[in-house]
Amino acid sequence: MAVEPFAVAELRYFELVASRKSGSLDAPTFRKAVRALAVKDMEGREWILGPEDGQWHHREHDRWITANPPRRLVCPACGHHNLTRHSFCVECGKTLVKPGARV
Repeated sequence: MAVEPFAVAELRYFELVASRKSGSLDAPTFRKAVRALAVKDMEGREWILGPEDGQWHHREHDRWITANPPRRLVCPACGHHNLTRHSFCVECGKTLVKPGARV
């Protein structure tokens, strides 16, 4: 099943936080692993999770800006990334399930 890339990174981040809190991951290794969770959006911008706060940041000019990433709905049938305003996949026509929606 295809999953939205920002959601995958967030899940992994929480796993890393749990490992750090349990003492099985030291601080430098934790920071390196969090940096490796970078995601590129459809416009090619790189997004990173802040190791201290778990917030998304993207680079704008010469500084990092805290913001919400552009979420996509990933079609479970074909894996195509659709805009969140779509109810049906623009590639294959299958119904898209919005996060938090009852199935």
